[in-house]
Amino acid sequence: MGFGVLLFGYFLYLNTIIPVYTVPVAGIVMAFGLHKLKVWNSGFRGAAYANLATVLYGLFPLGLAVADVAGATVSETLSAAASAGLYLLVALFHFYLGSGIVSLSREVGLPRLRSRAFFFRTAACIYWTLYAFLNLDLGEKLEPVLARLFVPMVVVGFVVSLVGFAVLFSCYTDIGMPDEKNAPEKPGFLARMKQKNGEDRKDG
Repeated sequence: MGFGVLLFGYFLYLNTIIPVYTVPVAGIVMAFGLHKLKVWNSGFRGAAYANLATVLYGLFPLGLAVADVAGATVSETLSAAASAGLYLLVALFHFYLGSGIVSLSREVGLPRLRSRAFFFRTAACIYWTLYAFLNLDLGEKLEPVLARLFVPMVVVGFVVSLVGFAVLFSCYTDIGMPDEKNAPEKPGFLARMKQKNGEDRKDG
């Protein structure tokens, strides 16, 4: 249903050190999964359009970053503003993606997944919006502060992306076709293992 491809593409979001390089690539991969998912609700449709905008716009800051590495003269202010714009689009993408998962999990009767998706949407939007702000060229006075925040932001971003990866993995494993409106909530991994162990004891 598209979650497998989406999961594969989202894996690239775990790179929170230099996401300007991997976000456009992730968007290209995820576009195929979102193309299948967008028929189910407005959240996934919004995510598909936001993802497309992210890919197209992302070529600009990516080009600036590559040019800088190649030794070309690139304005730091322009580069910072371009990157900040990209991360705001990423925040918008996460809002729609989270909304799509929240809506779909409600329809198929998965309240635990719905709660996790709601948390993921909130955390991701806050993180990427803050990350966009911190990537702006805010002047020399704030550079020491931003330098201290770099490592914590990378760690927080990795955790948020890991949560998103886990939510998408749950979608991939636990959500049936969306037309199964009354599908019962499936047990989690630990519950399934306990059930399997109980059946093995009975067989023994």
